[in-house]
Amino acid sequence: MQNAKRFIRLMTGAAFVAAALFAQGAEAGSKAGYKPYYENAALRYDVTEPRKMDLQYDVYAGGFHALDASLELDLDKKAYDVGVDARTKGFIGKMFPWQASYSTSGRSEKGVLIPTTSTARSAWRSKVSTTEMSYDPKGRLIKTTTQDGQKTTVNRDIDKSMANNAVDILTSTLLIMQNARNTQKCEGSFPVFDGKRRFNITLHDDGKDVIRKSEYSSFSGEALRCTMKMEPVAGFKDKDLKRGWMAVQAHTEERKKDPTIWLARLDSKGPVVPVRMEIASEYGTVVAHLTGTN
Repeated sequence: MQNAKRFIRLMTGAAFVAAALFAQGAEAGSKAGYKPYYENAALRYDVTEPRKMDLQYDVYAGGFHALDASLELDLDKKAYDVGVDARTKGFIGKMFPWQASYSTSGRSEKGVLIPTTSTARSAWRSKVSTTEMSYDPKGRLIKTTTQDGQKTTVNRDIDKSMANNAVDILTSTLLIMQNARNTQKCEGSFPVFDGKRRFNITLHDDGKDVIRKSEYSSFSGEALRCTMKMEPVAGFKDKDLKRGWMAVQAHTEERKKDPTIWLARLDSKGPVVPVRMEIASEYGTVVAHLTGTN
């Protein structure tokens, strides 16, 4: 019984991570000579015409349909809006009812992405928590507002060493996508501060694969294959290192199979977007498939 519960918790956590990683970026890291993202030409935001996309994903954990997720993009020359929604499904959803939504609005100035507001909301059974991050006109984080149940906390004393040269989760998603679009590779690291923690997710290019359309996936075509690793930098408590993504990553390291995400264009003029993701664990594989676009 304990193994069954552990399996369900792990699969739910891994499925959540698969969805969340569609909205995650990474931290600039300490690579010698690396310039902040706003000085890196490969990360230049370049939208020639407005584009709206609504991408749907099904996430399977150990063979079970565990989670539904969506990625919404509203891109313009001078502004951007990104949103991610996810919720558990099936018997896993009944045992572990969880849902979350993330949204970011920002603007572009000379090819640089500057976030304005970023909001993360999650609901576990009847418990709801929300965090909003507000930025000044130069993209510097000025405050976070967290509501956990009936308790609201406003923090204006932001640790600059944590927040400087970092962006929110969804802005970093665009950085990853445009880096892949501009370089035709998924190599590099990108800055994220989520209001409490700063962490590194390093992407390594692993060549290209041809993905075939199937009963699970609507995508067919060539895609960049990227492996990734998360490295906590600051703000993590001991318990944070033993749960969620860190626990899942520990399982993948034991199996010497890094989490993998595939990125591709859906049309010749569109952005590069996630089309598949795969995470190994001791109980089975978690796979996210692109299932539809609007």
